[in-house]
Amino acid sequence: MPTPGPVNESAPHADPAMDPAEILTSRLEQLRNRDYMKTVLQRALDDLSPRTVEVRDFEITYCKVKPWRDVSLALSVDSHYGHSGDSCRQFVSGSMWASLDDARTHWREEVASAADGFEGDQGHDARARASAVFVPELATVLRLFPADSVLTGLGPATDLASMTALLSESLPECRDEGWRMRDLEVEPVHYKPARLCTLRYSLTLDHPTGGESRRVHLFGKVYRDNRWEQSYETLATTSNAAAASGGAWHAARPIAVVPEWRFLVQSAVPGERFRQALADLTVDDARPDQLRQVAGHLEAVARAVRSMQRAPVAQGPRLDFAALFAAQQRNLDYLGGVHDGTARELERLRREIERVAAATPASDLVLSHGDFAHGNVMLHGNEVGIIDFDRMGQAEPAYDVAYFLTHLTSFTLRHPRRAAHMRPLCDHFRAAYLELAPEVSPRRLALYEALDLSAYVLRNFRKQSHQARWLKWASGQIESAWERLDHAARVGRDS
Repeated sequence: MPTPGPVNESAPHADPAMDPAEILTSRLEQLRNRDYMKTVLQRALDDLSPRTVEVRDFEITYCKVKPWRDVSLALSVDSHYGHSGDSCRQFVSGSMWASLDDARTHWREEVASAADGFEGDQGHDARARASAVFVPELATVLRLFPADSVLTGLGPATDLASMTALLSESLPECRDEGWRMRDLEVEPVHYKPARLCTLRYSLTLDHPTGGESRRVHLFGKVYRDNRWEQSYETLATTSNAAAASGGAWHAARPIAVVPEWRFLVQSAVPGERFRQALADLTVDDARPDQLRQVAGHLEAVARAVRSMQRAPVAQGPRLDFAALFAAQQRNLDYLGGVHDGTARELERLRREIERVAAATPASDLVLSHGDFAHGNVMLHGNEVGIIDFDRMGQAEPAYDVAYFLTHLTSFTLRHPRRAAHMRPLCDHFRAAYLELAPEVSPRRLALYEALDLSAYVLRNFRKQSHQARWLKWASGQIESAWERLDHAARVGRDS
């Protein structure tokens, strides 16, 4: 198996005495060198791609750091085909190791495993054997999607013939009413190598009598283990709960499941993501009618999350304050090995959060989405959809609301000129929800906001700390958490 070129002698080589976290941090710095990374990707695709391509640009779409072990990467690569000049987009996954020996060992294991699958297949293109390439100067293994040694279901889940057969049997319109499907397309929309991949399927359905056609969108998920079983059960439960909400919120329904692939297919919740609507309507010079529209959307989201919390569903883990607080300790330890100053400030903040929590009465636990970010809320006219319940559990009602507000705060930090719009809108959302949930005190909500703002820094550290602007963003999150704690103190004095 050829490597993507000789070792770059100008690249930093790890000192064996260095801490593994420091080694990975130095390797992550190389990802910021766009010209260097384009060269690396070009060499890799020369071996991996079945057609000759010329790399033009790339985007890191996923980066998960395990500071004492490895970094998992997903990259979207924009290229041109060498002969035709047509543009194309390819997806590359990578595993970056602290140790060069570890990286080489894993590469050899992947290549051997892939070669076993081609034994006796003399007619197969030799390029298929290049399932992974080794980049020694980064101690990294790169693969071309859908090759993934853990998510083995990606192969059949992205095969158009296999998926056409599955969907023709599983879609109610095809199975029960005789509609015929055609023009199936598939693309990855969220890829976490060796962990989870979400795929979007687009297809056309033709009525059996002719004259009527419609375009349909579906989503599929390939899992690394048997979590598909819990996800399928969760889909069924939440779709039933949404159907019983009287239109307050909508959710996806299960369509098909293939245990051998660790794979399930679900319907698409219509509309656009809340975060996109927010970006479009809160421009620097937003008109009053645009801001009123956002306020109306926020009121609808408040009604939706309140209705969801009232659903009689007792599934999922216990996500009380103690569990949520303890869950980030390991990430805090990771952060301390890379950004000691930020970690110490978070430790001080968390001590104060813990003190305020002890003095603030808790609410009973209810159904919780567990990941109620503005990207998991859909807007379709006046209707609200909620997607991705994979982290569903039982939590205080303030948790999901605070989680949503954390993402609004993060949006404001990334777009500081919009703060004049966003701060009143956040206050409007808080007031709209608290009016619907009188058992939730403003102080408890502010406490949960501080908790989740601090937790978001720790969650985000392992995904985004390779970005140069991360430290500034993290400081803003921590400052916002202190502001919410100050608000909790003021509310406590007033009451």
